[in-house]
Amino acid sequence: MATEEIITALERAWNARDGEAWAANFAEDADFVDVVGRIQRGRATIARESQNIFDTIYRGSTLRIRQVSSRPLGGGFDLVHTATVLSIPAGPLAGEAQAVQTMLVHDERVVAFHNTIRGDIATFTQHDEDLAARAPQEWELKQGR
Repeated sequence: MATEEIITALERAWNARDGEAWAANFAEDADFVDVVGRIQRGRATIARESQNIFDTIYRGSTLRIRQVSSRPLGGGFDLVHTATVLSIPAGPLAGEAQAVQTMLVHDERVVAFHNTIRGDIATFTQHDEDLAARAPQEWELKQGR
């Protein structure tokens, strides 16, 4: 399965709210760092935890995934970066959330995945205007890099 096929399958599984289908894209012993920094190990754990969020905080959500970059690392490994937009229809997280992911793909499966929610530097630094002024105004993903 090519990287593009994995990305399509992940998006399809999320939008079907199917934790098993989501996890099927991962190696049996994959490591998954979620958006709040929890390390989930193994396909079964990824399936269970994904289904949990599909049924609760992200109920009815839709996900769009776009590949930002991919490069071979040798030995059959590819480093892949994606960007996502998650639309959440209701609840305390209602609205739109953007994130970026780093995936290590080997043998047609994701072996490592790290998810990072996007935010602006001013909010992160509690509105430190000096620090915010040093950060790029638009991250490279908006330009498709």
